[in-house]
Amino acid sequence: MIVRQIRVQERRFRNLTRYYDFKIRQLLEQVRSKPSEELESETIEFKGYRDERALHNAKELAEELSAFANLSGGVVIVGVRDSSDVVHGNWESQLQGIAGVDLIETKERIGGKLKPSVNLSVWSLIYDEKTYVVIEIDRSFESLVSTASGKTCIRDGRSSRPMSPDEIERAVKSLARYDWSSDRPDASSAIEFDKHSLEEALEDFRQRRNLSEPVSHDGYLEAVGATQNGMITRGGLLFLGTVDSIRANLGDFEFRFTWKNPNGELLVNDIWTGNLWQAVRRAESHFQKCNTIQHFRSGETKFEAPLMDEIAFHEAYLNALVHRDYSVDGMISVTYFGEELRIHSPGAFFGGVTSDNIARHEPRHRNKNLARILMTHNLVDRAGMGVLRMGLGSLRYGRAFPEFREQSDAVEVKMEAKYLRPRVAVLGIQNRESWGIPELLIINSVYETGVVSIQDLEARLRRLVDSPFQAIEKAVERIPQVEICGNQDGVFVRVVPSWKNFLSVGKTFRLTPSSSNYVKLFRYLLGHGEASNSDLTELLGYNHSSQTSKFLREANFVERRGSGRNARWRIIGQQVNSV
Repeated sequence: MIVRQIRVQERRFRNLTRYYDFKIRQLLEQVRSKPSEELESETIEFKGYRDERALHNAKELAEELSAFANLSGGVVIVGVRDSSDVVHGNWESQLQGIAGVDLIETKERIGGKLKPSVNLSVWSLIYDEKTYVVIEIDRSFESLVSTASGKTCIRDGRSSRPMSPDEIERAVKSLARYDWSSDRPDASSAIEFDKHSLEEALEDFRQRRNLSEPVSHDGYLEAVGATQNGMITRGGLLFLGTVDSIRANLGDFEFRFTWKNPNGELLVNDIWTGNLWQAVRRAESHFQKCNTIQHFRSGETKFEAPLMDEIAFHEAYLNALVHRDYSVDGMISVTYFGEELRIHSPGAFFGGVTSDNIARHEPRHRNKNLARILMTHNLVDRAGMGVLRMGLGSLRYGRAFPEFREQSDAVEVKMEAKYLRPRVAVLGIQNRESWGIPELLIINSVYETGVVSIQDLEARLRRLVDSPFQAIEKAVERIPQVEICGNQDGVFVRVVPSWKNFLSVGKTFRLTPSSSNYVKLFRYLLGHGEASNSDLTELLGYNHSSQTSKFLREANFVERRGSGRNARWRIIGQQVNSV
């Protein structure tokens, strides 16, 4: 096991260095023609230490790394002079390099200036015959990172600075180890459960668990984690407490449901306070009133479907309750506009989750005790599949995948709330058990257009699955309405001619005699990164390398690097050594 972990770490380091080498060379190329300061960012810092001794003695280096670790992680590139030292715009003189650095000793010395121990990577690269040292640090999710002298820093645009006490407090509360909901209330006044909510929740729990024997109030509360050894937690009080108890001991948390017509007419504007059990029931009651059933016909098939998917709304709303930052002001709000529905929750993304990786990032709970209560009660999905279930509920009816975004220290999810494609829904409902996200995304993408490029599908699936191209290939095997094909411009998924009319395709995407070879070429280069002319001659089945060269020159989606025997072909824009 230990050997395996070491190998995984070594492989990650090799991939990391190759990836950053590529990116850093691009940056250094830009340094030739512009001030280095303009190229710095929240994740990039240049340093111009003249030698190893200056590097080891630099106090501000530990502060820069502390700042990166406490925000998003980052890279310090040593060997680039400050642009303020440049005379007469001679920007190329910024590229001074740094020689004779012992990388192992440098890593140990820098690591010793940071508390607690952090994951540092230190390596060198050669650019234009000069050596540069790269120091990379990951974002720290478990604890704040300080310097040995006691400074806790944060990245602020292109510079680093010490954090204020308020910033440190907020940062600590955002760490993965901190759980506001598991603490006990301050008990500044009486703590009471709402009797009506408790009775409803208990009965709901019995039904979900198919329990035939009666369960006591105390037994239920302890079972779901609302109390621990008979003592109520903040999460338990949030879940089932009275309005007065929550307001006095935790804060004044508000909820809102607004329903607006497209013309701006306000049909519902309900604002309330209380526990989360009542918030779920009240919000879902309003949702049911908005969510009318519509009747549709697709050819000879008649069916009915709701304007919005009930499971998708439930998952999105429970997500907002679980992940809300209850240490800040604001309200959880639902706004229904007729054609879209938005759910707004105070608090930024947590634990490394972003709008780009939310669908496949392992679950991270800001309020672990609260999440455990709702999972034990079976109100939320234990496997962390809520976002994907939201996506399935939307794509199955021809709607876009829910859109997540972070703004002003809050997270908002937007879902389409109109019925778009009845014929997509026919296929989605018929294949409910066998089609997942890739299949539904493909069928939505080719509807009316007849074709979608593999690279476009990959870009959209990259946020949802680990191996987009493999997912596409497997999905196409399960969808009789489409097939993979290629031409000189790329590789595509197209609607097969017999399904053209059903999927409202006006013009069939025509195949070329070399279609299968374009697909072979794309698949091979995607898997291997690059290939020589001789590799591809054998792959494509040509008798002479000149035939291969002609074929490759006409393929607009590949490019050649190098010349002669060292020439290699690769997909344009593909990073061979990417992580």
